[in-house]
Amino acid sequence: MKTAKMSVFRNKRFFTGLTAFLSLTVLLSGCTIFDASLDVLLSPPKLTEAQTAIYNALIRNTGEQIDLVYPRRGDYRSPFVLYDIDGEKTDEAIVFYREKASSLQTEGSLRINLLDQRDGEWISVYDRPLTGIDVEQVDFYNFSGTEGNINIVVSCSVLSQTEKSLCVLEYSEKALVPIYSGNYSFMDAVHLNSDQRPELFLVSYDAALGYNSAFILGNTSKTYEEGNSFGIISSIPLYSDVAGIQRLIRQRIKENDYLIFLDYGKGDNAYGTQILHCFNDNLTYISSESLSRRNNSNVPLLYSADIDGDGRIEIPVTVPVAGYESLTIPEQMFFVEWYYSDEENNFNVNKKFLTYVSLGGEYVFYMPVRWQGFVTVEKNGNIINFVVYEPGSSDPPVLLSICVSTSLPAANEGWERYGEKDSNVYIKTATGGDPMALTADELKSCLSLTNVIQAAGSTVSSKGRGRK
Repeated sequence: MKTAKMSVFRNKRFFTGLTAFLSLTVLLSGCTIFDASLDVLLSPPKLTEAQTAIYNALIRNTGEQIDLVYPRRGDYRSPFVLYDIDGEKTDEAIVFYREKASSLQTEGSLRINLLDQRDGEWISVYDRPLTGIDVEQVDFYNFSGTEGNINIVVSCSVLSQTEKSLCVLEYSEKALVPIYSGNYSFMDAVHLNSDQRPELFLVSYDAALGYNSAFILGNTSKTYEEGNSFGIISSIPLYSDVAGIQRLIRQRIKENDYLIFLDYGKGDNAYGTQILHCFNDNLTYISSESLSRRNNSNVPLLYSADIDGDGRIEIPVTVPVAGYESLTIPEQMFFVEWYYSDEENNFNVNKKFLTYVSLGGEYVFYMPVRWQGFVTVEKNGNIINFVVYEPGSSDPPVLLSICVSTSLPAANEGWERYGEKDSNVYIKTATGGDPMALTADELKSCLSLTNVIQAAGSTVSSKGRGRK
């Protein structure tokens, strides 16, 4: 990484110096001695031999007045995408482009071209328009389960809309046939049943109805023998305060049975989580209207995650710390309550933990039951003090101090590193035999260095149970 940064730095210095040199030379000589523009100097790398052959085959079909289009995100960021979409063990080429005469802000100028090899030579075999002004992402899935039957999923940005356009293409007889098209604001490829075929989970806003809806798209055929019939499998309206989905995470209950947790923004720095139940591809509600949270300079933005590794997803809800309730939201300190959906009890949503989460997610402190309602927190720089809640007191007893630092806190008396030798978390425990102080075993049980902000994975399985 350091070498890469140095290379970029040196390149910047080179081009800056070159530009200055050329400008000075022109001024001194009064004539142009170098005909290349800075845009040419900074142009993308030259095409590879294979890309050049594909590009030449493309312009033989389209003419030279085209611009290649680079997908903005995803695994395929080149305008030239090589993929075996027909199962013949050789790659086809997919190229995204637009005509130079067309404005970037003109619908209909974006196109996709399919090229194949015949006797070792690339030939354009199919060309079609895409709905949108730019390619956001391209992915490949097998929605039918039939070997060699690959679908192309292309999403594009749309002029004057927050949503994107989606086109699902099927390769058939040297053509790319659209089998689904529509708009979406959120999309994720997921597995929601046992057939080993992926589904697309979409969220889209219905302007006429005034709310967002969730859709599952996939193979609507019940058996492999019925072939590939792609479309909407199930749909359901979402809560009216859903402004935009931020993340999806699933919890597998059993075969063909999942909980789907949608973390979403409400606007005005407020967030929530909606839980859906997907059983045999059918979406239903799990009551979760009250699962809301905030973030500020004292608490991070949190998402639903399996924070204790028990196979269940926990949903974060922020509550003001005792003594901070009357302050404005930017000034408040927050505890984080974590809730779960109990599949063994009609999916009732129950509170599981009360925690304090560090701003950078370096640690989670699980409030012991005997502290709840009697202990609050105070912040002093990067030090968090857990103190006895005594309204009006200017010097309440400190039961535990936690500091995140790359070195021992300046006032290092009594501080010790918590966790492994590379940990940046330091603690200072209470002295003097305060009955509210934690024992060593309690501290070990309550303070976890698990980073819930970076909780990985999009699926957990309800196997085993952890902290209660």
